[in-house]
Amino acid sequence: MSPIKSKVLRLLLALLIPLLLSGCWERKELNEIAFILGMGLDKAESGYRVTMQVVIPSSISSQTAGGTSGGGVPVVVSSFTVPTIYESDRQYTLISSRTAYKGHIRVLVIGEELARSGIAEILDVLKRSREPRNDYYVMVAKGTTAEEVLKVLTPLDKIPANKLFSSLDKSYKISAKTTAVSLNKFVDDLLYEGINPVLTGVEVVGKASEGDKMSNLEQSVPKASLLYRSLAVFRKDRMIGWLSDKETIGYNYITDNVVKTSGNVIGDDGRPIVIEAIRTTTKRKMKMVDGEPHIYIHVKAECNVQEVQSKDNLEAESVIRQLERKSEERIILRMETAVKQINERYNVDIMGFGQMIYRANPKAWARLKQTKGDNYLESLPVHYKATMSINRIGITDKSFIDDVKE
Repeated sequence: MSPIKSKVLRLLLALLIPLLLSGCWERKELNEIAFILGMGLDKAESGYRVTMQVVIPSSISSQTAGGTSGGGVPVVVSSFTVPTIYESDRQYTLISSRTAYKGHIRVLVIGEELARSGIAEILDVLKRSREPRNDYYVMVAKGTTAEEVLKVLTPLDKIPANKLFSSLDKSYKISAKTTAVSLNKFVDDLLYEGINPVLTGVEVVGKASEGDKMSNLEQSVPKASLLYRSLAVFRKDRMIGWLSDKETIGYNYITDNVVKTSGNVIGDDGRPIVIEAIRTTTKRKMKMVDGEPHIYIHVKAECNVQEVQSKDNLEAESVIRQLERKSEERIILRMETAVKQINERYNVDIMGFGQMIYRANPKAWARLKQTKGDNYLESLPVHYKATMSINRIGITDKSFIDDVKE
């Protein structure tokens, strides 16, 4: 074959091959798909109770085809008792003209009863599925079921699942009382050596029975609302308890999960001064000392003064240095107390100290596990340090409290 004919043949093949690859055999039209934005899993007597929060496009659109506003309830919630999680998709087709699609899931809510019984089995189908992106947030329904949580309509955000996602995504960045955990992160912590996972808890506040009614959207004070509170602690795939707010704050400082947060320090007159950390980083190191592993935690934060009820004179540099020292002591106490209480109550390494040892010195980790077993936290030395820098005290130096006329 001549070089010219060979080039022509290759060109024809290059043009024909894309024609064979252009088909979309699994294509579905948008009006054939039910978009699941929130999914809930609860324990049932025989299998699981699966809840799907599906968005109603016509209700959330600003204007319908006829020129009128959408309005109405923005989502429809469907629940099924099934022997396997995957079976819920088949059950959904029995009540809907559309196919359930999980590619846009924002949140996965797990009922507390199911979380305490173990969730490894449900994680397999969620991790195996090719539809979800696995970057959605996972949380535990505290003291209630996932079904009850997903039924609550939220007035400020039309789609409750979006509210749950956005609220958690913002709250962990400005408050150290929550932490955002994706499915990928949870599974990684479940499988990695030397660390145990946690999940944020979500509560139904008020009358849960009123949360799914349209009237819940039409009141300035909703009868039912959703609130993030506490962290659920896991031993392997089983939930074993909850952390308090102070323990959660200490945990987040130790694990470098604090972006912004605020807290009170007490002035010389016993009144509070609110200090906000606007940039926070935590450096974590493992060092071998006399043949034994030691953990070193160093928190650095840039802070502003946000509120002053004390009569302390913030114009004085000595007062600012004293506030910085008090802030450092407060952070160190939070971390020390969190580690001590978590170890005493649960004896699980949610801080990831074991993982630090394993990554830095696998042989030292093997020796520690062999001699101490799962109780290595009891005698593991942890050293804490905090460096706080107050950069701004606001547009006024000295508080005007002293100048207020009686």
